[in-house]
Amino acid sequence: MISTARQSGIVSTKDKINIAYDHIKNGSESVVIVCPGFFNSKNNRWMGKATNLLTPKYDIIIFDFRGHGQSDGKFSWLAKEHLDLEAILNYAIDQGYKKIGLLAFSLGAAASVNLISKREDVRSAVLISCPLSFWKIDYHFWEPEMFSDLKDNFECDWEGKGARVASMLLPKPKPIKQIAQVKNTCIFFIHGERDWVIKPYHSEIIYKAAKVNKKLEIIEDGLHAERLIQQLPERMSNLILGWFSDTLAMKS
Repeated sequence: MISTARQSGIVSTKDKINIAYDHIKNGSESVVIVCPGFFNSKNNRWMGKATNLLTPKYDIIIFDFRGHGQSDGKFSWLAKEHLDLEAILNYAIDQGYKKIGLLAFSLGAAASVNLISKREDVRSAVLISCPLSFWKIDYHFWEPEMFSDLKDNFECDWEGKGARVASMLLPKPKPIKQIAQVKNTCIFFIHGERDWVIKPYHSEIIYKAAKVNKKLEIIEDGLHAERLIQQLPERMSNLILGWFSDTLAMKS
């Protein structure tokens, strides 16, 4: 039986924003950092499912981006969110982890690209519904999948949902430009075919631009980001764990 311990804490970013995290330990020498998408905190139920599918094999750190959940500040629409992940990554390294992976969703995936283009500490990443640029996000509000997302929010009584936001006009890095600078991270792009907010071409384009060990999976009839965990739990578990098994524990 796996003995699991969970602790919560705060780290501070370079620009002095307090970022709240939960650290789940089961004795693994590898850790996966879970990066929620916009409007989701670490208390979102599908973020919880994401940590559950990883926990038997890996230690987990899940956190709230600025402007979400228990973290301070305002969400800056990718202008500064890479600093939040950087603070969490530094914490993981301070904890002694040498095999570090990322499981990131939507704008959390974009922030991940913006960070790993500058850092070589992350060995492997699974990026789900990653946009190639904030300004290219599609927002097809009329599609039925949007109403499915809205229904999900009502069903969970908005638990783990919400955000405090800054101006969208802040200058921000574009993942499509940053991805070619990634040198040391194996990347698995996963995207739902029926994603109403970030269409699959985002992952297809950014996948082609990546110059590392990489893989792309477009899931037929798949929904947006964390909703894939809800929709296809067994398949997503196999895809995510399979990728980390192949890439996270490999020799440097």
